[in-house]
Order: sequence, then C-alpha cells, then structure tokens
Amino acid sequence: MTPESKPLIHGIDVSHWSGNIDFHRVKEDGIEIVYIKSSEGQSLIDPHFEINYRKAKEHNLKIGFYHYVTARSKAQAKAEAEFFLSLIREKDYDCHPVMDFESFFDLDRRKINRIAKEFMETCERESGHRPMIYSDASNASAIFDRYFSRYPLWIAQYGVKEPAGNGKWLHWTGWQYTSSGRVDGIDGDTDRDYFTKEVYLTRRT
Repeated sequence: MTPESKPLIHGIDVSHWSGNIDFHRVKEDGIEIVYIKSSEGQSLIDPHFEINYRKAKEHNLKIGFYHYVTARSKAQAKAEAEFFLSLIREKDYDCHPVMDFESFFDLDRRKINRIAKEFMETCERESGHRPMIYSDASNASAIFDRYFSRYPLWIAQYGVKEPAGNGKWLHWTGWQYTSSGRVDGIDGDTDRDYFTKEVYLTRRT
C-alpha cells in the first residue's frame, strides 16, 4: 500500500500517556505534525488535551485531534462525535479530525460499521471537514466496509516496509509505523507516523 503523495512528513500522536512533553525539543527533532488525543466516549477529556494543544501551538507545530470511540449504538456514536467537535470547534487545527475506533468487544461487523458511519457522517456534517479514519491493517481489511474508503486512511502497522493492502483504500494519508519510537522531548516509547500533504485541511466540504 503506497502513500497518497510524497515527500513524507514526520509526525507523532500523543495523549496523557506521553507525559509532560517538551515541544521545543520535539520540533527540533524534525517532527512537523502532532496528533493530540482530545477525548474518549461521551464525556472523557484527555487530561493533557489543553496543555498539549497550547504547547504544540506555541512551537508552531501542525496540529490534529483524534477521538477514541467507545460507542455501542448509533445514538451513542452521534453523541460522541458531537462531544468531540464541541472540544475542538474553537481550536486552531491544521489536519483532518480523526476517529479512532478499535475496541469492539462484543459488537458484530455490521454494528461496528453502523457506529463508525454515524460518527464519521456526524463529524463531516457538523464540522464541515472530512474526518480521517485511524485503523490497524487487520481491521481495515476485515472489519471496515468499502464505504469508508471515501475518507482518508491513517493506518497502523509495525515492522513492515509498507502497510499491507486491504482491497478498499488504494493509498494511505497517515501511517503509524511504530509504537516504540523515540523522539527528543518525550520520555519513553512514542507512536511515530508518516503523513502526506493530504492530511492538511485545504477546504471545507
């Protein structure tokens, strides 16, 4: 599976698990894009959401936000999307908002896709921006329907030269290629990513 375009842009994704981040050192280490976890479910705000946003902005890094979905119904998916947007609406961000839906528990494939569709469509309709879907290579291939190929894909697959094809998306916009990377300014392991220029918001849909 190939990138949507080249050259590739170095990025990371962070949450409170990343600890206290020195964004000056992060930028000096060649990172250009930072995806920040904003929220989870219908009410949980990541404890470092505001400080990560403020500090990344101070150091002129390109910013995106992601939401971790826990919904078990379409109604909950809609509520989660609205909660996500309520947190980021007044923020100045550069990259497509992202749905991170990976904890399925007892949901069957049909319900997973209905929930994901509701979340993505609510985001797009109410923000005016096309969201991006984050998925590991296995779920992109076996779980998510071809319908979602209309959205940019941020794929996670480690230890490979390039992500595996999935028969739906021809190209990736983001690739999380390791969860054990190292970046100056962050203690311990860090998710590292490549992005293409298509990750940037260029117009309202």
